[in-house]
Amino acid sequence: MTETVVHVTTLEQWKSVLDVWFKHGHRWLSGKTGYYEIYFTQDNSRYLDLDRGLITRCYSGSNQTPTHFIEYSDFMAQQKEDNKMATYYVTQEQLDLIESAKGLNYPLTGITAPENLQKEFDKTHFDNEKEILRYLGGDETIEFKVKEQLYRLWRVDNVGDRVYMNFTSSGNPDWTMNKDVAFTAPLEEIKKWKTPAWDIEKAD
Repeated sequence: MTETVVHVTTLEQWKSVLDVWFKHGHRWLSGKTGYYEIYFTQDNSRYLDLDRGLITRCYSGSNQTPTHFIEYSDFMAQQKEDNKMATYYVTQEQLDLIESAKGLNYPLTGITAPENLQKEFDKTHFDNEKEILRYLGGDETIEFKVKEQLYRLWRVDNVGDRVYMNFTSSGNPDWTMNKDVAFTAPLEEIKKWKTPAWDIEKAD
């Protein structure tokens, strides 16, 4: 994935760019999602940076201004062009199930008939059921792809509790007992933070 830096001038633009990236499964460097309006309003951040699936922000002025970026209007025009095909991200198991149904002579009947795939669909949680039905019904503007596997770092502390690595709002490494707010990233990025104290595991 190539790096993308977007210049925004309003809080609404800031949120719109983040909405696009969150929809595609990207997260802040901390592993979290959220608008973090304070970055825009108080810290004067006017550039959002997406690199290897991780979002950071750049300050305006002095030596912090990026030299290579695109304007918000160009970014959104690009999204409009890309959105002619809507992409939804699922696990490999979910994609296999969807494609199994798609391969049937009558896909919609296949997911409702007990002798076909009904039981498998019933026990699988999908976040985008309407889009799956449209896809199985022949909508060619929808595609499904496997979302990139994310990982996190964990260790056992001196009292035997399992803790996870995360980052503070200032970007300093820290720890948490809540794995849902742990730092998550692709394996290549996680390995950069691996030390003898931390082990790597898949994030759900």
